[in-house]
Amino acid sequence: MKHITLVIAFITLIPLTSFSQSREGTDRLYKPFKVDASINLTFPTASDLTTGGGFFVEPRYGINDHFNIGLQLGSNILGEGESLFNHQEATYRAQAISNLSLTGEYLFGKENTRPFVGIMAGMYRRSDYEIVDSDDGTIFNKEGNEVNFGFAPRIGVLTGKFRMNVTYHVTGQNISNFISIGLGIQFGGGRIKNEPKKNYSTWE
Repeated sequence: MKHITLVIAFITLIPLTSFSQSREGTDRLYKPFKVDASINLTFPTASDLTTGGGFFVEPRYGINDHFNIGLQLGSNILGEGESLFNHQEATYRAQAISNLSLTGEYLFGKENTRPFVGIMAGMYRRSDYEIVDSDDGTIFNKEGNEVNFGFAPRIGVLTGKFRMNVTYHVTGQNISNFISIGLGIQFGGGRIKNEPKKNYSTWE
């Protein structure tokens, strides 16, 4: 409940801060629409899984040059690992975790290179997976899919069209939390080109 309250508080602050910034001026340096495509390296917090990878696509809209809101569709694989199951050496098969999340972020400054902080909140789904004997592959247990509400704070940097971010995914019960390091490209959202004013000379 505490985590959900923090997410709601952050999302509520976005329009309030946007309004205060709009009173300072309406000039924009950057186009509002953009789409990110990124690949991830994932690090599960559970000791029975190993490093994996994934990707996400995230369309976003800039309320102003500092605040972005968006929607992320992501898919990540957590690599298989080994641990004890009922006092026997077991292999935990790789798990696929997908998410559909609302996103909000704040970018500092207006230069070509800008750090940012943000948060995501939405639904996480873990695929079915098996726990098997490490020696002969005998299936010990089958785990069904799981769907939870989760959230993910993130920090990163945008430089030109390239984005890098570090995100901590809190995924709820029975789904491993994990850290992702993403590197991607931003399509759109470039600087607005101001057309030079035409000079009409008059002849007397």
